[in-house]
Amino acid sequence: MTDYKNIPDMPLKTPLDPLKDQLAIRDLQLAALAIRRKILYMGHRNRIKLHYGALLSMVELVTTLYMHWLNIAPEFPDWPDRDRFVLSKGHGAPALYIALWMRGFFPESNFDGFRRLHSILQGHPDHLKTPGVDCSSGSLGQGMPVSCGMALGAKVDDAPYRVYAYMSDGECNEGSIWEAAQIASNLGLDRLTVIVDWNRKSSYGFMEGRNDIEPLCDKWLAFNWEVFECDGHDFVSISRALFEADAVQGRPSVVLAHTVKGKGIPYVEFYETKAHILLTQEKYEECLTHLDQIEEKIING
Repeated sequence: MTDYKNIPDMPLKTPLDPLKDQLAIRDLQLAALAIRRKILYMGHRNRIKLHYGALLSMVELVTTLYMHWLNIAPEFPDWPDRDRFVLSKGHGAPALYIALWMRGFFPESNFDGFRRLHSILQGHPDHLKTPGVDCSSGSLGQGMPVSCGMALGAKVDDAPYRVYAYMSDGECNEGSIWEAAQIASNLGLDRLTVIVDWNRKSSYGFMEGRNDIEPLCDKWLAFNWEVFECDGHDFVSISRALFEADAVQGRPSVVLAHTVKGKGIPYVEFYETKAHILLTQEKYEECLTHLDQIEEKIING
């Protein structure tokens, strides 16, 4: 497998140029494909109903963060000056685990025990068990407030690291999110960047007509956050939004990433109801074939 510990010739935290950085973008696209394949394999091999919709929507964002953006040291998971990443939508843990493995935090053999007793890879991220996990999460609305505390610590200590919190748009239904957003703004936590996976669906379908969160941009602006938007499946767009968010001073930033639930696998993208499903052998092979076709297009241009 390709070594994804870094993307060649690209310093961390730089916006990607679609012309100058074609090779780096291609490598990121191939890394995202590898993550999607591994997600499908983990669910099918273990006969588990994974949250495929939520997992596949976050692939490019997680790929950008772990292969190009975060200042981390896999050989020293507890390095004090590392950037912190908090997966507030804890059910997206498999995508995070794959990114951590690809960066070298632990060997691939650990996936053999995925979601089994005594494994370091549980159903939700566990800071005490998994190298590279900065925050235990799972209950929606929990992780983002914790990231505010981390950002406050960085501010008080004048530490060099930044904090990135990844949450779902459905998670914005939680009152704890908006309490934390208000506190972060009042404290001027400019070392905090929240990334919202904005696919406009929750577990059982579209949010519109149920407990909708619109107008989402206006709400974050009203809480005095700096707001950016990006295409959550385009590496150039993601990197530019993160670059702009990191440059903000005096208040926190939020990146609203437009995503598609189940992105990259048509069977999951257009699944009508719940997104945590059990893949049959036929559907599993169909999904892999689709990814093979995408890889061929990336490699051959």
